[in-house]
Amino acid sequence: MAELKKTLPPSVANAQGIGTVLDSCDSELDRLETEARAACLRLAAGTTDEAGCTLWERELGLAVREDLPVEVRKNLIRIALEGRETCTPQRLKNLLGRMLEGEIALTEQFARYRVELSAQVERFLVASLRQVESVLRQATPAHLEVHLSAAASRVTEGVSRRGMTAGMKLEITTEEEIT
Repeated sequence: MAELKKTLPPSVANAQGIGTVLDSCDSELDRLETEARAACLRLAAGTTDEAGCTLWERELGLAVREDLPVEVRKNLIRIALEGRETCTPQRLKNLLGRMLEGEIALTEQFARYRVELSAQVERFLVASLRQVESVLRQATPAHLEVHLSAAASRVTEGVSRRGMTAGMKLEITTEEEIT
């Protein structure tokens, strides 16, 4: 915003009184521009801070999760925004890929209005499988049936606990019908 006079015709910028007023406004306009840019960064879904996350969560009807790290909250916000786009099987696969790391497969059954998603989970990028299910449920139109099966395995570390021996492989499999 600095040098506002350069954007105006010379006859206006150099007019007696107007040039002085414009010069005196430059510093305030610069401050206003700086604050507006900072506000945009705080409120943009990808660069938001904790306060911005809270605003986004409320606006999108999400639970306000101040207990989660800001990066996880921003990821959930971006996922919720993506969930408002037109639903396609590929978009469901992409949404699932934003919520977990691992191998994801998608099978379409057009005649049955069904999509099967299966995932071999290496790491969850959201807090729980319940959140994954919730996002898929919201993103899926009523006529489309989505079947999710997820499997994760983990090698235990450290000391044994409740029958788990150090180095033991634990495999958890879940199959949920989302309708």
